[in-house]
Amino acid sequence: MQLSFFSRRLGVFARLAAGTFLLTFAILGVMLEASLGFSSAQADSGQANFSLQPVVYDPTNPLTESYFIFDSKPGIVVKSRVRVTNTGTATGSVSLYPVDATTGQTSGAVYLNQDDPRKDVGAWTTLGAQQLTLAAGQSQIVSFQVTIPSTVRPGQHLGGIVAENLAESSSPKNNSAIQIKVKNLTIIAIQVNLPGTPVEQLAGTGVQAGGDNGYQRLLVGLSNTGTVMLKPSGTLQVADTHGQVVKTISLKLDTFLPQTAINYPVAITGQALGAGDYQATLILTYGHGQTLHYTTKFTITKQQLVQTFGTNNGKTQAPAGLGGEGFLGLPLWQLLIVVGGGLAILWGVGKTVYGRLAVSRAKVKSADIQSQSSQQFKRPDIRQEPSGIQSKAKRTR
Repeated sequence: MQLSFFSRRLGVFARLAAGTFLLTFAILGVMLEASLGFSSAQADSGQANFSLQPVVYDPTNPLTESYFIFDSKPGIVVKSRVRVTNTGTATGSVSLYPVDATTGQTSGAVYLNQDDPRKDVGAWTTLGAQQLTLAAGQSQIVSFQVTIPSTVRPGQHLGGIVAENLAESSSPKNNSAIQIKVKNLTIIAIQVNLPGTPVEQLAGTGVQAGGDNGYQRLLVGLSNTGTVMLKPSGTLQVADTHGQVVKTISLKLDTFLPQTAINYPVAITGQALGAGDYQATLILTYGHGQTLHYTTKFTITKQQLVQTFGTNNGKTQAPAGLGGEGFLGLPLWQLLIVVGGGLAILWGVGKTVYGRLAVSRAKVKSADIQSQSSQQFKRPDIRQEPSGIQSKAKRTR
């Protein structure tokens, strides 16, 4: 009876483990969907969406299929055309306007807002139409021209054309008083290459300590003082006052536009840097074999640690990285793997034990049946015949 009860409990346990495994993944999947802002209910449900594409491109340069690249000269007017397509499922209106580009704080080309001053490609570009209304699936070609000033620096310049959907999307109207409106923008780049000796030059401008909400960072000042786009990569080393290297961090930046400067944020992972003086050594390679060697000193104050870690600044253990952290400091995707793997092992062990006990129980039951059967149908042993029967047989004979 105990074995039967225990095996039934294990059977329930195995099924419960499997159910828990599936339920946990379902819950975590919903959490991931919510955290990333995905929603199956928000799939294209009667909305207009707009795309931009060059009408003509250079077959020898595949990049020109995605955005415009003009090799030109100062004082020249470049004329071209862009195809605007409504890829959505409803009629919609779109606003078209040119903008300048710059380098984002974390590197990479970003495009300025419509109201920001335009001094480069955005100021040179004139569109043949500023607003269109297109039915679902409809396209229209818009002409534009880029008027390059007669006096302008050589090298690469970057701007773009923005297609702004005039139908703003907003957050669901719940009981919350806060409502977020989202602009849907599509941007196509315009790169203008002007003649002249290309200058590849990167400069370091300082290192500052910073951070908040438990994340410690170093802000590395960088400036592209050359005339072409760069993609630097290398290392940042931090040494204490004794010359002991306490951090070595690999860096890989995206596109860095010429004549722009940023304070590039570098996350400090593992043991945080405490209050004190430090020396930073930055080594970055870029362009055609160019290398930046930059060394500077910086200081971390107790006030900065309080700003980063709060009043409990005695805890100098920084989080494992920037954003996307889950339970135990693991990113959400790693947490899914760990939890899922653990539950899968639990389900497998429970199923195996249950199966073995079920087989064992079946063998025991079979043995009991055979034992009972042998006792009920046992053949008489004539060699143990009672002595009274033998005496009677002698007398009869």
